[in-house]
Amino acid sequence: MAGRYLLQILPDRGCNMPVTALSFPMGAAAAGTSPHPGVQVLLDGEPSALELEFLAENATLRGGLGTTGDGALSNERRRLWLHAIGTGSVTRAADGRGEVVTGNLMGYLALGDPDDDEGALGTCNSRDHAFTLRAR
Repeated sequence: MAGRYLLQILPDRGCNMPVTALSFPMGAAAAGTSPHPGVQVLLDGEPSALELEFLAENATLRGGLGTTGDGALSNERRRLWLHAIGTGSVTRAADGRGEVVTGNLMGYLALGDPDDDEGALGTCNSRDHAFTLRAR
């Protein structure tokens, strides 16, 4: 997986968050080498704010997703704070690159408006958050 992607974070419906999905423009590049190749995915324009570090094995990505203490601003103008572990099967996009159409996230997320403190619009720990990482 390499190139430009759109990350979508979908909070667990049971969390009753004020949004059903948040999206972020991301850039992906190969990371690590044998015996454990991986993928590093960073937020476009503010790479230190949101990072995904995945091991890539047997057409599956597994790894950590997280933000800094300042969170990351989504395309929907909501700020996300995230500390989670993700797993997703890799399929082929129309252009031949790998992508995750349905992934599972387990962990903590918090939401706020752009200038809010962490969690002003809610927080939730769950094993049933979801994510997608689609080629763009």
